[in-house]
Amino acid sequence: MKKTDPNGPGRPELRTGGSLAAHVMSLGAMTAFYIPSHKLDDPRYFQPAGERGAAGVVAIRPDSVTARSSIHEFLIHHYRAYTQTPTPVKGYWTNLSQDLIHDVMERFEVSFGSESEFDRLVEFLVQLCQQLDEDAVYVTRGDQSYLVTRDDPAAS
Repeated sequence: MKKTDPNGPGRPELRTGGSLAAHVMSLGAMTAFYIPSHKLDDPRYFQPAGERGAAGVVAIRPDSVTARSSIHEFLIHHYRAYTQTPTPVKGYWTNLSQDLIHDVMERFEVSFGSESEFDRLVEFLVQLCQQLDEDAVYVTRGDQSYLVTRDDPAAS
């Protein structure tokens, strides 16, 4: 039986020796996104949506009470694991009116190998932006950074 590289194709070689490599499983590229802390647990900021998104993906359940519970349900259902860090990270950005905005953010991390899984997460984050009345969510995937926007900028 041929052993496959636990890091996946095109990934740096593991630096573990001998039998240790058999104990290491690649989870794919790490993806992180940031959500304003004050909107995670306050039901006033969360307006539940329908059960299925445009691609038929279970996104935000109608019985979710908060954004935090919706994020938890989505990430566990689709990726079976995630990490959430309540951090004193403060985000700064300018909105569409060029006003300087800042907020304390919480970081969520999830890993997966396929781009279709990234697309599924992006669809969820678009819906989350709409429900939290956020213009965008900051996302990093591997060494790339993105803004996932609530509205299609090309449609404007």
